[in-house]
Amino acid sequence: AAQQQQQLAQELLAEVRGQLAMLQSAAAKSTGDAASQQRQQLRDQLIAENAELRAEADRLRDEMIRLQMRNGVAQVPLLRPEPPSSASASATVAAPTPSAAAEKPKADSKAGSAATAATAAASNKKPGKAAGQAKDSGKPAESKKTAGKEPTAADGGLDVTRLDLRVGRIVSAEKHPDADALYVETVDVGEERPRTIVSGLAAHVPLPELQGRLAVFLLNLKPAKMRGISSEGMIMCASASGKVEILSPPSGVSPGDRVSVAGCPSPAERPPDAQLNPKKKIWEALKPHCLVDADGYAGFNGARWLVAGQGEVRAPSLKSAQIS
Repeated sequence: AAQQQQQLAQELLAEVRGQLAMLQSAAAKSTGDAASQQRQQLRDQLIAENAELRAEADRLRDEMIRLQMRNGVAQVPLLRPEPPSSASASATVAAPTPSAAAEKPKADSKAGSAATAATAAASNKKPGKAAGQAKDSGKPAESKKTAGKEPTAADGGLDVTRLDLRVGRIVSAEKHPDADALYVETVDVGEERPRTIVSGLAAHVPLPELQGRLAVFLLNLKPAKMRGISSEGMIMCASASGKVEILSPPSGVSPGDRVSVAGCPSPAERPPDAQLNPKKKIWEALKPHCLVDADGYAGFNGARWLVAGQGEVRAPSLKSAQIS
């Protein structure tokens, strides 16, 4: 009987140990799932904070540019003029040196022509004189004067007509699946198919306010992926003092209507670029000159944005603000 009781006790002990091991395994799995979920939440939080910091940095930069321009500080566009002409340098390199010209008499002497050798030796000083004339030609001095000159509309550096600005209607908008600070918008811009545009407006504009809204879009930027979704344009907004507003086109406009600048050729007269070359930083050069004036109207160097026959583009409430 004692042996049977001991065997029974051992079996019960083994069963208890098995159940304890199962409980420990379940507890460890639960702890692991909770830790994984916590890490994912922390990752999402860091992504959102990173997007907010990036937006804040952009805002502060735009605010600095706006204040500098208000105080008369000139803004130098990133688009640089053509490098100085190297015509004089090429002329100097192309001009034969005395040693090079000296080789000609040697060749002629080998041919047995003393008269030709004498003529070549006599002309040996002429290339040096030509080289000196090239140095004194004045062309390098002209290049130095234009080397630091800010590009203008005349040479294409600040030609706002290169921008393809059009009215678009936001058909639908939703939050980006992988970024809390971004919206993904489907926009009708008067083309055969709507465009997908990603914007960082989640911290500034409630999602319901985007649905069905008319806005102005820049459409010839090179498409860029934003957290895995390709954005085919940019919605134009005004920003100042931490506030961001979507620019409002005049009433009566329709998707696809062109936005031009007063005093500049219309898009029909001078079509915009099919796509802006990102290496030439065209939008970056034009952006500091795109401002909302003291009356709340969008403009370029003081000339207002408008839709022909309909009216001017403006910010809902902001004044003296940067457009981006």
